Amino acid sequence: MNRSVWTESFRVRTSDADMFGLARLDALFGYFQEAAGHHAQSLGVGRKSLEAQECFWVLSRCWMQVHCYPVWGQDVVVRTWPCGIQRLFALRHFRLHDQNGQEFGAGVSAWLILDLRQHRPLRPGPFLKEIVMPDEPSVAGDVLEKQALVQGLQELRRICVPFSDLDVNRHVNNAAYVRWVLDSFDHDQHEQKQIRSIRIDYLAETLLGETISIQGQLPFSTRHQTVAGLRTPSVQPVFQAKLAWQHRICRNRFPQGTEDPHETHSPGFQ
Repeated sequence: MNRSVWTESFRVRTSDADMFGLARLDALFGYFQEAAGHHAQSLGVGRKSLEAQECFWVLSRCWMQVHCYPVWGQDVVVRTWPCGIQRLFALRHFRLHDQNGQEFGAGVSAWLILDLRQHRPLRPGPFLKEIVMPDEPSVAGDVLEKQALVQGLQELRRICVPFSDLDVNRHVNNAAYVRWVLDSFDHDQHEQKQIRSIRIDYLAETLLGETISIQGQLPFSTRHQTVAGLRTPSVQPVFQAKLAWQHRICRNRFPQGTEDPHETHSPGFQ
């Protein structure tokens, strides 16, 4: 078994599904985050190992593309592997498959190791020197260059950071930011379109009780749109995301009152 490549399966739970019966984008981020954490632990650089060295992992940037969203009750297989070091970033690629091995999504991520006390980045090389990089085809995506901050955005909503969005590091979890983005658009937008890809940069920690202004480009002039979160009243950017939308093509094949995918044969993704 190649320990440099990690494969893990997740079932789309009821709490992971949207009003169309499809996995939400933030749920897919959660699956990837979970698989990445388990792989890091297997390689000896997981959370407990880094805590013993007074540091911890944070996701700094991520790009994810989804061709078609999996259905509630289906299995999602995450295949992920480390892909080298660039500057202060430890890169990790991933692919998303259905239970039959067909790819429906992929992504590239950049991680930082932060000092536990001052939250300053450390060079990842000394921590990862024993890890053998696998001979695995890279995912075609780039997160190395920071997105230019976009000005003149319009406020979509405001959030007072709730307890349920915090992770074990006591700041907002990366998947929660994606959920904030999804929640910033109304029913009509989600009814007509779905996110084909997202590039998100995590710019600053966000803590319990802080107020975040979610702002975006309106109206839609192209298929691409920038959404940012600004801490108020300081107007400090805490995240920025670039979205690519497409007309909604994925819908649950199990309308209300029909067969339950938990109780039938596996029909695959749409």
